[in-house]
Amino acid sequence: MFEEFVEEPSNPESLPLQEAGEILLGHRHFGAMRGKNPTVANGNAGNLDEIMEFLEAVGVALACLPQDVDESSHFSRISALETVKAAASAAQAIEARAAELEVISRHERDGQYQANPNRGTGAEVALARKEAQYLGPRFVAYSRTMLEHMPCTFEALKRGVLNEERAMIVVAEAGEADPLVQEIIDREISGDSTRLEGVGTKELTARVRRVALAFDNTREMDKAAKALNKRHVSVRMGPDGAMILSGSFPLEQGVALKEALEKAAAKKHQPEDRRTAAQVKADTLVERVTGQAHADETPLLVNLVMTDRTLMQGDSEPAYISGYGTIPAGYARYLISGDPNRRNKESKAQVWIRRLFTAPSTGELVAMESSKRILPKPLKQMIAVRDQYCRTPYCGAPIRHYDHVLQIALGGQTTVLNCDGRCAWCNYTKETEGWTERVIDGPRHTIEITTPSGQLFRSTAPPLPGTLELSPDLNPLDDS
Repeated sequence: MFEEFVEEPSNPESLPLQEAGEILLGHRHFGAMRGKNPTVANGNAGNLDEIMEFLEAVGVALACLPQDVDESSHFSRISALETVKAAASAAQAIEARAAELEVISRHERDGQYQANPNRGTGAEVALARKEAQYLGPRFVAYSRTMLEHMPCTFEALKRGVLNEERAMIVVAEAGEADPLVQEIIDREISGDSTRLEGVGTKELTARVRRVALAFDNTREMDKAAKALNKRHVSVRMGPDGAMILSGSFPLEQGVALKEALEKAAAKKHQPEDRRTAAQVKADTLVERVTGQAHADETPLLVNLVMTDRTLMQGDSEPAYISGYGTIPAGYARYLISGDPNRRNKESKAQVWIRRLFTAPSTGELVAMESSKRILPKPLKQMIAVRDQYCRTPYCGAPIRHYDHVLQIALGGQTTVLNCDGRCAWCNYTKETEGWTERVIDGPRHTIEITTPSGQLFRSTAPPLPGTLELSPDLNPLDDS
């Protein structure tokens, strides 16, 4: 089938884009453990090898399509490839459900996790799909529901009438309903594929919700009742030097907040006030939350990581702000010294800078250790600066837990080397039977993760200022 691609030339001098990107991110998937035979129920190595060879050949073939075709053919291929993507997603759903059943069978045979027999399946599925772990159980549940109770939606996905995103919407909206209702929704929405042509994501969501609510609205009523308990606000890093504030409020609180900000923006301001309505809303929110009279008077405590060369010699090596990310060297010096062109009375902001320096050769922070099992606060702060995000590959969630890579019960010590930052989900997942982790040698702090099925992953801490990532010949101009 793919004989014409056998003689395709290779380029051993350059890395594939995906491999290069994973190395830069510090997350590298090494597949099944080399030199070991993982314990997998009912495994068939011969058939598995043939299937993997076939899938790899498909990938090679798709990347080698000849380009000497007309404009219309290019667009036809894009449409056909979208159908292939949908079919591949349907195949992933089948594999995810089959993997879940195998895990359940193994746990039942070993007498483990009787209350949660599919434990660990979602985590491994997410890693295999190169996604954050919390997305794995969602995909497993979606696959289970679709294959067992929504065959029309599965058929539409398999034939490319629905893509994965829209199939997941249909299943998610019907997911909490009774199985009989799920089957009715499935027939109403996906039974006639011609009715799905040209339907966008929002319209599809509205259609499913209308059918679901016609049978049962108790779920929506419960959501409204629980909105008060689920209220929250989050602040996260955004693009272009900004921080993004988002939140969820009960209906009445959200309306009150919206009206208060719009009222503040509608007030008549001084003629010299050139702020837009949106800027007035932002300043009003900051002032009322922080208790400051003016938004630019907010005190600030910053963990600023830089090299001594950046601070004292005007070097162009970028700095890092804990809670935000990489910033230009010139801006780091500005945070410390202030703007020389601005009079002090124009801004009353008070900035406290905790300067953390990195070793000139490795870029590592100064080591810290403790004899206690509970990590001391200074050690947590150092780990937060080093890891920045959850250290599980592909996760990227904020750090919520500081824990030992090798557990204390297995002989692990409370040191900066044996500790890392994780989100709560990933930290609980690593306690699954057969899930092991250890620190290994690497360019920076590196963890090797082995899953119960034998998959092997590595996670390397992001580079901090002072890390030699660029060629010595590359000398970027100072952006100060």
